[in-house]
Amino acid sequence: MKKIQAINELYNSIYAALKANSDLRKYVTNIYDYLPKQVTIPYLRLHVVNYNNLHMLSNFATKARFSCDIYTHHIGSMFAIIRHINLILKSIKYSDNETILESNCTMSQHDEILHSTINFDILMKGGDNEQITAKN
Repeated sequence: MKKIQAINELYNSIYAALKANSDLRKYVTNIYDYLPKQVTIPYLRLHVVNYNNLHMLSNFATKARFSCDIYTHHIGSMFAIIRHINLILKSIKYSDNETILESNCTMSQHDEILHSTINFDILMKGGDNEQITAKN
């Protein structure tokens, strides 16, 4: 349960950092934490894709995968949004027990709309005797 709270807190801090960044808002009409019924393009949606509990030597850890879906009309805007998201992720102050492991990006086009997904994994280290009971 403690790990789920940690993932939720991390999600909230990333979401707040994305919404507060004025440079990103120049390119994105709105940033969502869920997918509404009607949206205006360009937009960005942040969500937790999954998390896995890991046992590494004597320590437990959790790897959480976050994903940003980006929709826009222009390739220049897409690259600017991706650049700003990466800068925001690097600027967030993670605790000593959290680190970004990797990130990747895929891009596709549907009619006149460009869609890009940025996935990034964050490793959260647990204590030596920590028991992780919840698993997704």
